[in-house]
Amino acid sequence: MNRVLELRCGSVDYFGIGAINRFEHIMEQYRKRGIRRVGIVTGRSSYRLSGAWRVVKPVIEEKHIEYLHFDAITPNPTVDQIDEAVHLLKEIEPQLIIGIGGGSSLDASKVVAVLLRNRGITARDIYTGRFTPFEALPILSINLTHGTGSEVDRYAVATIPEERDKSGAAADCMYPEYAIDDPELMLSLPDKEVLYTSLDALNHLVEAATTKLSSPYTVMLAKEGIALINKWLPHAIEDRQDIEARYWLLYASILGGIAIDCAVVHITHPLEHTLSAFRPGLEHGLGLTILLPAVIKVIYPAVAETLSGILRPITGTLKGTPDEAEGIAQSLREWIESLGVSQRLRDVGFTDDDIPELVRYVRRSQGESGSLSLAPVKVTDEMIREIYRESL
Repeated sequence: MNRVLELRCGSVDYFGIGAINRFEHIMEQYRKRGIRRVGIVTGRSSYRLSGAWRVVKPVIEEKHIEYLHFDAITPNPTVDQIDEAVHLLKEIEPQLIIGIGGGSSLDASKVVAVLLRNRGITARDIYTGRFTPFEALPILSINLTHGTGSEVDRYAVATIPEERDKSGAAADCMYPEYAIDDPELMLSLPDKEVLYTSLDALNHLVEAATTKLSSPYTVMLAKEGIALINKWLPHAIEDRQDIEARYWLLYASILGGIAIDCAVVHITHPLEHTLSAFRPGLEHGLGLTILLPAVIKVIYPAVAETLSGILRPITGTLKGTPDEAEGIAQSLREWIESLGVSQRLRDVGFTDDDIPELVRYVRRSQGESGSLSLAPVKVTDEMIREIYRESL
């Protein structure tokens, strides 16, 4: 755990205890490339509470690098926040963007890097499809959660508030050039974030193993990642300072990020994105976890062999036959509840009356070529309604 590994995927990711200390080496490489001005994108506090800022700030100052810092990214960030960051940071014409935080800050930093390279474009232009990015400023991601995998993939999610549309953008230019994954930076995560971010990673692994783009590779990543989450998440819940648990949960999160980078997601994510577009205070990982058993029940007959294999550490040995759908969904729900997640959609503010509107917004945000088209089953409006109803 104390040996910093170099994982090469879409990014060059430094992973392990002490990986944050590679920041100085990375910045020296950028200095050799002539980079002297940096824009930093974070939330309000995690960049400080995690300890990352105690390393980042002195290195930047010692190397005489000019910087501006936008620190107002919230969970479920909006296109307006991204545009505000661009407006602030463009003052110094940054040559590099550094994102520090969980998925929200890292996603926002990617889009900021695109917009600062392509002037005259707004975040809405990207998320409405009016502009397709091919160029961005270099990006460095310092990850602070073991959940999203944003530091190793090309995705960025944001919400257009007036449209109640939370969706993802993806472009090869949005891969971070470098990423830092240091489990010590995650010891300050609040209890609920320990849980919800890990369950976000679980969802990534399940979906990437069962989309139409899945492969033996993503199934392999899912088997490994889900086994690690099943083993180590209870330890992390019991003892927030268990660094070994954080190390392996972070590794599972990286596997999840790589998996969705290869095979994307399908049903759970777009349905949750609509939920948190309606209720921005809903934690992404919690929303996903509430929906997951109902989604598993729907898709199991089509991918029974795969799901029975990757979920075996959680649900036990199954035959992998379609008739097991109800049982595996129930076993998964019981496992989730054993970890302390008992909420349903009613508990986070939704009712039966919301379902028709939720379905309409899912369909509007997805169009004909969204993630739903990659599901292993044909997704009908009635299926979406049933998933929401069963999750109430």
